[in-house]
Amino acid sequence: MLWREIPAADEPPVRLTLLGENLVVFRDTEGRIGVLDEHCPHRAASLFFGRNEEGGIRCVYHGWKFSVEGQCLDMPTEAPGSPMRSRVRALAYPARLAGGLLWVYMGEGDAPPLPDFEFLGLPDDHIYASRWEQDCNYAQAMEGELDSAHVGFLHSLVNKIEGDAQTLTGEYFRDDKAPTWKIVPTPAGFMACNGRRTADGQRYWRLNQFLTPFYTMIPPHPNDAQLVRMWVPMTDERCWVICVTFRPEHPLGGKELAAWRNGDVAHRKVVPGTTVPTERKDNNYLIDRAAQKTQSFTGIAGVRAQDAMVCESAGAIVDRTRENLGSSDRAVVAMRRTLIDAAVACGDRGVRPEGSLMPHLYRVRATQTVLPEGADPEDSDALMATARPSQTVNPQGDKQ
Repeated sequence: MLWREIPAADEPPVRLTLLGENLVVFRDTEGRIGVLDEHCPHRAASLFFGRNEEGGIRCVYHGWKFSVEGQCLDMPTEAPGSPMRSRVRALAYPARLAGGLLWVYMGEGDAPPLPDFEFLGLPDDHIYASRWEQDCNYAQAMEGELDSAHVGFLHSLVNKIEGDAQTLTGEYFRDDKAPTWKIVPTPAGFMACNGRRTADGQRYWRLNQFLTPFYTMIPPHPNDAQLVRMWVPMTDERCWVICVTFRPEHPLGGKELAAWRNGDVAHRKVVPGTTVPTERKDNNYLIDRAAQKTQSFTGIAGVRAQDAMVCESAGAIVDRTRENLGSSDRAVVAMRRTLIDAAVACGDRGVRPEGSLMPHLYRVRATQTVLPEGADPEDSDALMATARPSQTVNPQGDKQ
């Protein structure tokens, strides 16, 4: 959830679904953020309809009132001095704001430090974030971000080639549709290096980042802002996609902000005032069959909508036994294996993912460069200088 979506103090709560749980988010009179189970612990009535007043949210069914920590502040239908008030609590999750986003910890014990992404701590006017819904499993949606081989088809144009070779519709992606891959494991995930032959006999390398459990980075065009995407599970069959675009060196420009807000690039076009995409499954992503013949390979407007279409049209949870994976799927296989290994290590041996213990591992970038044919991308300073984490940890900034 974005900071601008959180209600002001004493304003009505909003709903949020995370990890299969229905929650409400609100600010109390002092401005503290509460993230509670939507259902009142008394008789399970929805706190979405509650009254946010005088330091807590009050259920309208019987008037029970709860603080942002879930403590029962008032139980007017019980006798004065009833011990129930001290025993009954609403399920509450700790939350904080940083980098323009609401971070909610739903695990056991103390919350770990936030991943030290580069955009945390930047001034507000250096960051733009958006959130939208996607109707498929989070891992399925995330795979499309790491699958660089599809770019030469799914995002291509049929009527022209962009003059800039590094754009998704440029000659690098047109001329070599079967890139060479090298997967470089990292403590927090892996780097997916994919190289395409160029007309002058060199190789154009892109380095995508996968960071557990659901963060991805793809290289921006050299003139564009940096970006991080987060594929947050809503339920088993739906997810939130959060995109953060940022410029560490200076404030964002008006032209790029307008394009992001409209969903033209990097972010998804949504119905105004909602998180519902404009092009979506129930309207066939507004496919234009005439444009598919003469302009774009898909006939669907927007890279984000094109990606969503192929992920969602496969089904909310794909039957993976029906797949026939090839060499172009190496990053997808690496992501699945990384997640499975982390889940087994945590479930069977209680080993927490390394990234949750070392936040500096997330201060990395996705990069790109052209190298001589035969050069190892892992040895390239141009690729690896900012792709590997620095030991320098910058303070994380909060926006209250």
